[in-house]
Amino acid sequence: MTPAVTAARSDDPIDRIATNLRTVLRAFSHARSHENLLKEAGVRLDRAGAALLYKLHQSPDEALRVGDLAERLAIDTPAVTRKIQQLERLGYVTAAPDLDDKRAKRVRLTRNGIRILERIMAANRRHLAAVFETWSARDLREFDTALDRLAVTLTREMENPL
Repeated sequence: MTPAVTAARSDDPIDRIATNLRTVLRAFSHARSHENLLKEAGVRLDRAGAALLYKLHQSPDEALRVGDLAERLAIDTPAVTRKIQQLERLGYVTAAPDLDDKRAKRVRLTRNGIRILERIMAANRRHLAAVFETWSARDLREFDTALDRLAVTLTREMENPL
């Protein structure tokens, strides 16, 4: 019997939650899922490019330093630099020297980058709506409340590690 089947049959809620979270994470990080999402959005961009655009979108009022983007994406700075160069050529981002440190660059979304990201996010919303289309309004509200509570707890834990 596989671990997933064993945990699914477990009476321990923590075992069941762990198994279900692994399934959810796998579904949302699966390469084919990202490819399908980008295809539905009509965007020719790889996962790394889409992730970088999304990180920039999360800080709309400031241009981010390349090192900060690398940290937020949990990848090395040279990889982020190469991806930024690609996104600049596509017209999705601009990179300008950091006024405080001329060796560093600050990156921000262009209007075209915002439009591309909006298409990706709209495709993602349509996908989620389809996933939940058989759920009742009550089930959705309850899931939303529980998921929000989990997100707040996990955010607090990440911001204040032991």
